[in-house]
Amino acid sequence: MRVLKVSIAWVLYPSLASAFAPGSTSKLRTPTTLRASDEFVVGVLGDLHMDPRKMEDYGVGRSHFLPIFEEANSKHGNVALVSLGDLGESKSVRPEETSELFAGTTECHEMAAEFLSSFGVPYDVVGGNHDLEGLDEFETDRDNLEMYLRVHNKETPNFCREIADKTLLVGMGSTVFRDAVYTSHEVTIDQQQIDWFEKLV
Repeated sequence: MRVLKVSIAWVLYPSLASAFAPGSTSKLRTPTTLRASDEFVVGVLGDLHMDPRKMEDYGVGRSHFLPIFEEANSKHGNVALVSLGDLGESKSVRPEETSELFAGTTECHEMAAEFLSSFGVPYDVVGGNHDLEGLDEFETDRDNLEMYLRVHNKETPNFCREIADKTLLVGMGSTVFRDAVYTSHEVTIDQQQIDWFEKLV
């Protein structure tokens, strides 16, 4: 098993004909507003570690992106948002009530999905190690991952989205926390995603 210890998101310019040839298991998600243009805007959000007690701060951050997205939407419409994972705070957000970690819980991902959707453009998430940290809620990484995928409307931890003419936004995410080989602080990209990426490029 190969282990990559990074969060990964790329913008690629491959030949779409070969990247998505018959027999490929890749699914290309294309925004309905995609226009014939080589211009695009991708907003990239680093480790948000969202905390419901600090939502005003996240709103301020979003307000810096919105004018950029609005201008790009009016010019060419090729706009997307990518979060580089670690969506929730890695400690209790209600310490007076519970010691349960917030990161990786259903509540955390539902709040993050609502926030990311509020930018008004298609979004994807590159799952980080903390995104499967719902230890008190889920027995296994698999159960935690299923919830994460469902809440963020993802079929797989990896994604590929055409964001402009001959331009792909590609990402892969961690699928392990409890079962990490060395430490839960690592990001593990499973072999299925590595094989998918190798076929893609």
